[in-house]
Amino acid sequence: MKSRSQPFKLVRAKRLYELVAEQIEAMIREQHLAPGARLPAERELSELLGVSRPSLREAMIALETLGLVEVRVGEGTFISQNPSSRGAISFIGEADLGPGPLEQFEARQAIEIACVRHAALRAHPEQIAEMRALIDKMEALVADLENPMALHRMFHELLAAASGNLIFVKAVSDLWEMRQGRMWNLLRTKVENTESWRLGIAMRHELVARIAARDADGAALILTEHFERVGRMYFG
Repeated sequence: MKSRSQPFKLVRAKRLYELVAEQIEAMIREQHLAPGARLPAERELSELLGVSRPSLREAMIALETLGLVEVRVGEGTFISQNPSSRGAISFIGEADLGPGPLEQFEARQAIEIACVRHAALRAHPEQIAEMRALIDKMEALVADLENPMALHRMFHELLAAASGNLIFVKAVSDLWEMRQGRMWNLLRTKVENTESWRLGIAMRHELVARIAARDADGAALILTEHFERVGRMYFG
């Protein structure tokens, strides 16, 4: 009699933020922390777990996305008041949130800075004019206190197209698609506002001016400084 073979289940390597999140959940369970209890401060927790603060911030975003903790600006991080959320992170291997925001951000930084260098050398006048038109539309939206996110994405995809490298085009499009995920949606609500949008628009005006002037180094520097500023805003 033949025995039925059991189907194999794909085992994927866990990402750093998932491992950190599971350690935090284990600490919550072992210390029997009740709903509403406050977790240790970020610096203390990063030293306790032996991870960087950006990696810890990423794990906290995952935990908050899945409902185990809630982060209160200016107060700290607390165990969720909703009992049904307890243990949510235990199925993180099944409910894959995908690459974390920090990992995606680092990839975007590397690829988009390369894009602007090539765009400064290869962009057609029509592409430069289109970028400027998009910035004007973004400016009009922000003046009406509307989120320019859709045009923001279009601008960066056009920037990739102006590089003349189809691999960059595909990579930038894929990374912006990932940016629509649950963790990013939560993160955006915490840090984006009209002031951050206005700063981003001012940066894009300068960036396109450098591209139009065929100044590859200047364009790369402007975008590098932008990523450094936004990185501090998102990940501390």
